[in-house]
Amino acid sequence: MATDPQRRRLLQGVAAGLLAWPLRSLAGETPLQLLSAYDVGRNEHRVGAAGRSTAATLPQRGHHIALLPGRPHECLVFARRPGSFIARLDWHSGETLAWYDYPDDRHGFGHGIVLPGGVLATTDSNIDSGDGILTLRDALTLAPQRELPSGGIGPHQLLPLPDGRILVANGGILTLPESGRIKLNVHSMQPSLDIIDLNVGRSVASFRLPDNKLSLRHLAAVADGHYAVALQYEGEGSAPLASLWHENSGLRKLPLPPELAAACNGYAASVAATPTRIACTATKGDQVVFWSAAGEFLGTVALSKPAGIAATPDQRHFIVSNELGDIVWIDSQQLQIVAARSQHFPVKWDNHLVLL
Repeated sequence: MATDPQRRRLLQGVAAGLLAWPLRSLAGETPLQLLSAYDVGRNEHRVGAAGRSTAATLPQRGHHIALLPGRPHECLVFARRPGSFIARLDWHSGETLAWYDYPDDRHGFGHGIVLPGGVLATTDSNIDSGDGILTLRDALTLAPQRELPSGGIGPHQLLPLPDGRILVANGGILTLPESGRIKLNVHSMQPSLDIIDLNVGRSVASFRLPDNKLSLRHLAAVADGHYAVALQYEGEGSAPLASLWHENSGLRKLPLPPELAAACNGYAASVAATPTRIACTATKGDQVVFWSAAGEFLGTVALSKPAGIAATPDQRHFIVSNELGDIVWIDSQQLQIVAARSQHFPVKWDNHLVLL
């Protein structure tokens, strides 16, 4: 962990900028607030509230943000792959609570979840071997306690299953800190969706799509044991944007009209779901794409460079950010933007957002 004075000053500035941004609400509604990583100009990486003068630059671009159960003002921020840090912050008071710097032989993939008992699980990489790791940590100190194989290379998002096992999307892509985000093994990548049993200490089931160029990246729980998986294609031509998974039936690609598939170039930035809807942001196609929970294609909503997405607590809307600084609300049934709720900030939002 960092202890030098320069890092302490940096952490103080980062925490001071981590304040939830209020979203527009209608009369009688409980106001929602939004947390997200974002960029301001070139190489200015921040997290929290866009447009606040107190926001400070992160040492690296942030990616996923996780809330801490039972600690309503605390959150965890994970650096974008190949990630160099994890931070625990109080977004309400502006206090830095803990900071973890990855050692030279490890890096993170920008995601983590808090498990019962105060355990943080993060997706990481063994730099020497290239193997994916599921690291179990103390959720408060962020210190690693145990490492398990993730079942593949390039583990990305992970979600807890109801029985205590963990679902991990192994993207299959090898990256190293010295080469940045350059993908080093596209021709040999083997993406997989793995179930990790913490009691066994390894993957107990692995699922793959027929095309090994479809990198499995982000996850969202749908209903009745089904999970949506956002895809990013590393091949040539058009490709699906998402798949639907159930332990009993495996992975199946969600349908797309051919012209839409070609326009979206196989890139889904993020995915969200309710018990009746699946939605993903297709950044390269300038569309938010929708399916039913059963996997039927429903349509799209045009939005330039969409990025993060999350369903509102009442499941009536999806809130979507984009790389141009917009925040929009989309009616989940009518699939239309609610113009009166739209907001704009002079930032570039990252691919994940959290609603409070």
